[in-house]
Formats: sequence, structure tokens, C-alpha cells
Amino acid sequence: MRKVQFFLLVESIIFTLAFFDVLASQQARSLLFIAFVILGLWYLLGRRQGNLLLLTGIYLIFLVFLLNPFFIFGIILLIVYIFFNFFSRYQKQNQYTHLVFEDTALAVKRDKNHWFGNQDHHYDQFGYEDINMIRLFGNDVIDLDETILTGRDNIFVVRKTFGKTKIIVPIDVEVSLSASSIYGSVRFMGQPQLDLRNENVSLSSPNYLQSHKRIKIVVNSILGDVEVVSV
Repeated sequence: MRKVQFFLLVESIIFTLAFFDVLASQQARSLLFIAFVILGLWYLLGRRQGNLLLLTGIYLIFLVFLLNPFFIFGIILLIVYIFFNFFSRYQKQNQYTHLVFEDTALAVKRDKNHWFGNQDHHYDQFGYEDINMIRLFGNDVIDLDETILTGRDNIFVVRKTFGKTKIIVPIDVEVSLSASSIYGSVRFMGQPQLDLRNENVSLSSPNYLQSHKRIKIVVNSILGDVEVVSV
């Protein structure tokens, strides 16, 4: 703060010297007199159609001070101060990097994607983990009957090219299904079959939004049927 106050004091002294130096010159006083007369005419004309007078008066005042060495020195000092002040602040902000590391090691779980063939997927773990499955060809039966769902954000994503996908969920779990296919069908919780022709469909059980035990299923395929049943 003291540096700023000192700089302002120096600048005020320099510009004061510039002002008195301008007044000491007969030519500078004459130009300033003409500039103030032009600004007075601009004011008397109602400041509507006298934009040229305004620009001329400002230009004359700027020209008077621009030719003054004290004014030039003050402007240069101001530019240098702004530059060094910005550089010092930028350097200080980038001087330290705060890194935070976890004390415990990351837990990594890897599952191979089996792209071909018919498969039965049986999940009987006590804590559900989000599933992201990629398949090229084959029918899949995904059994979540013995899986304990915890929390609301349980997501199951299946991406495949060809094949049928059947998902079995516990009877006390609410389900939301989003399925898209170029050619296929959807059977959801015993409801009538819906045919998909390059379409996307979204379905959900009645109490999905209010339930604390729910799962969101997303199935994207090119050719294939999707069936969700509750047991």
C-alpha cells in the first residue's frame, strides 16, 4: 500500500510540473485558450451537432500536454509501473503450487469386456457398483436379483451391436430404462411390447423418483431386443 501511495505522490508531482510548464509557454497557453473556446462553443450549441468541435478541443488539449517532457515522463512512468506491478502479481500467483495427495492407495477394479457369445451375468455382491458393459455380438442375461442396492445413484449401462439383453431386478427395486435401437423391441416390467425403429424410449416404474432403492438402466444397440423383468 505504501508503494502505491509513493507512486501516486511522484505522479502528482510530475503532472503538476507539467501543468506549470505548459502555463509558462506562450504558445501552449494560446492553444489551451483556443481549445477552451472551442469547447465553450460545443457546449453552447447544445452538445448535439458539435461532435467535431468536441473532438477538436480535446485534441488540442492532448497535443499541448503531449509535447511537454514532464507529461511524457509521467506517462512512461505510469506504463512501467503498471507493467511491473502486473508481472510481480502474476509471478507471485504462480510461484506456489498446492498439491494434495490421498494418504491411501487408489482401489482399482478391472473387468474384461467379452465382446462375443451368449453370456449370463450374475451379480450377487453386497454393495452395488455401477456397471458399464460393451458387447459386439451375443445375448445377455443380467441377474441383479441378489444384489443389494445402496443409495439412489445406481447406473447400469450396456452398449452392444447385435443381440438380446434381458435384465432381472429385485422385486422391491424401482427401475428407469432408457433404450435406443435402430431395429428392436422393448419389454418393460410386464408391459406390452414396444417396437423401436431408429428410436429412443424412456420408461420408469411408478415410484422411481420417490424410491431410495432404484436403478437406472441404459441400453444402446443397433439390432436387439431389451427386456426388464422383476422377480
